[in-house]
Amino acid sequence: MNRRFFFKKVIFSFFGVSIGYSLRDVFSLQQPIVNYNATSPAPSHSKNPLDIEVPFVHSGPGFGRRIAITFDDGPVPHTTEMVLRALESRKIPATFFMLGEHVKVYPSLAREVQAAGHEIGNHTFNHPQLSKLSDAQVEDQIRLTQDLIVDATGTRPVWLRPPYGSFRRSQAHIAYKFKLGVALWNVDTRDWTKPGAQKVMQIIEKETKPGSIILLHDIHKETAQMTGQILDFLLEKEYEFSTISGFVGHPYAPARVPS
Repeated sequence: MNRRFFFKKVIFSFFGVSIGYSLRDVFSLQQPIVNYNATSPAPSHSKNPLDIEVPFVHSGPGFGRRIAITFDDGPVPHTTEMVLRALESRKIPATFFMLGEHVKVYPSLAREVQAAGHEIGNHTFNHPQLSKLSDAQVEDQIRLTQDLIVDATGTRPVWLRPPYGSFRRSQAHIAYKFKLGVALWNVDTRDWTKPGAQKVMQIIEKETKPGSIILLHDIHKETAQMTGQILDFLLEKEYEFSTISGFVGHPYAPARVPS
C-alpha cells in the first residue's frame, strides 16, 4: 500500500457513516494470520471444502475434572475382558476404538463392550497408516469396520480414530461421508512398547489434566493388568470419567456441547 493510497483511505474513514469504509477495512486488506488449535476445523481454504465441518479432537473441555480414557485395537479375549472387569468394578465408562478384523472374529465381545455402557469407535479394519492410502482404500477401511460394528452391536460409531493418528486434513471429507468425527488424544502412554507399569503411571501422572483424552490399548496383557491401578490413581485425583461423545458431544450436533 503506497502512502497516497493510505492517506486517501484514512480520509475516507472519517466519513464512515456515509461512505461505509473505515480504517479497520483498510488494514483488513492484508491477509490475517490465524492460528488453529487441535480442536479447530480445517481452514476454509483447504483443498477439501468439507474439512471445516469435520472436528479433529485432541482433548475435551477443560472445565471441571472430566477426562476420557480410551482403549485401541481390540476387542480380543482375555485382555479386553480384564479391562472390562476393571471398569465395571469402578463404574467407569470408557471408549473402545475397535479394529474391524477383531470385531469380525469376536462379535460377541464387541456386544459385551457395548452392553456394559461403553462407547465404540471405528479404528479401521486392519490398522493401516491412512495417510498413505488412496481415498478409495480409506473408504473401504472405514466402511467395512462400520458395517461390522453395526452388525455385532446394533450401534453405529460416530468417532474415527486413525491408527498412529495418521490422517490428512485433505482426507477429512471421507470421515464426513460416514458422519465420523476424528478423535485423537493428548496423553499417549505408549503402553504398546510395554515399558512397565511404573513408566506408564509416570506419564499419566505428569500429563493428565482436566480435559485429557488418555490413549491405552486393550490388546496388551500388561495394560490390562495395570488398568485397575491406573483407574484408582485417577479416581484418587478426583477425576471424573466420560465417553468421547459424553465428553465433547456428537461430532455433527448443531453445537458440540458436553452432555
